[in-house]
Amino acid sequence: MIEEIPLADEIRTGVGHRLNHPWQHCTSAALSEKQLDDFSDSTIGLLLRGKRFRAIGAYIGWIASGGTVSPQIPDCLLDLGTCLELFQASAIVHDDIIDEARIRRGLPSAQIAFMTSSPAGGPKFGESAAILWGDLLFAAANSYFASAVKGLDSARLQALGQLYVTMQAEVAYGQYLDLFAESRDLTADVPPSKESAMEVIRHKTARYSVVIPILIGAALAGATPDLLVKLEDFSTPLGIAYQLRDDDLGIFGSQELTGKPSGDDICAGKRTVQLAVAWEMTDDEGREYLQRYWGAPDLTPPILSNIQAIITGSGARAAVAKLMNQHLNQSQLILDALDVPLEIKQQLCAFGSALVNREN
Repeated sequence: MIEEIPLADEIRTGVGHRLNHPWQHCTSAALSEKQLDDFSDSTIGLLLRGKRFRAIGAYIGWIASGGTVSPQIPDCLLDLGTCLELFQASAIVHDDIIDEARIRRGLPSAQIAFMTSSPAGGPKFGESAAILWGDLLFAAANSYFASAVKGLDSARLQALGQLYVTMQAEVAYGQYLDLFAESRDLTADVPPSKESAMEVIRHKTARYSVVIPILIGAALAGATPDLLVKLEDFSTPLGIAYQLRDDDLGIFGSQELTGKPSGDDICAGKRTVQLAVAWEMTDDEGREYLQRYWGAPDLTPPILSNIQAIITGSGARAAVAKLMNQHLNQSQLILDALDVPLEIKQQLCAFGSALVNREN
């Protein structure tokens, strides 16, 4: 678990301090931090919450590649972790607009916060302001990336830049795949596809949530191309396991723990692996119920409970949990073969466990 990573709290503290000043590298003679703080007044709480898994992932890549292990965390690593957390915040702001989500991290989503802060503006104002705020967060992420790589040699700068740009492109493509899948009606002729759901996981979340943070932290420490390949092999199945767990929480998780309504992915009509496997494993009556209610508006708690019962009763939840553990075990086997010190392996193992064995 995260507690087994000795400097995880120092990473969170250092990144948290920077997130209290997200715009410090974005200002000019014409634009002050106060102006951007005023813009963000109703939404800044969304940025200050979060588990900081991506920042810790960058640290994991750093130590796996021989980066210094000291309570004095290098500024470049903290800046990089802050960049990843700001990019994540930007992505979820835009994701919540697409999904029409009302709650994020236990708070009103950005578009709801902006709408209620200016009631005369209405939903259109809320969505438009949230799009712009997501863009501002992306600019802030880029500013911290520039700070993190300042003074690096050209080889490391190129490696980091390529990983960062690739992450942005993959999130956009994965989001499109997710959106496209949800645009298709559930029917017997067009059933939910496990393969399509896994492709969304690989592009949209596994890469930018787990794989790229580890690789970009490793590249910052000067990892060799061979080590980067091995770390990618380790982190890819781990990233898939992470998202399979996330999707389980999106169906069964408690709002008190996840910060999102229970059954949120059902209401949003997400084409998850859980849905695809339940469709395969349930009976005709179950499929008819899923077809009628998955993603339908104004779902009641009894309907959500019935859908959860179909997923559990058909054996789909257990089957996906087994798939998750298979990916976690695959990651562990690759980790066992990595040529890194035992204490570093233990921290990589603890990180993997924290990603999968969580309730939020």
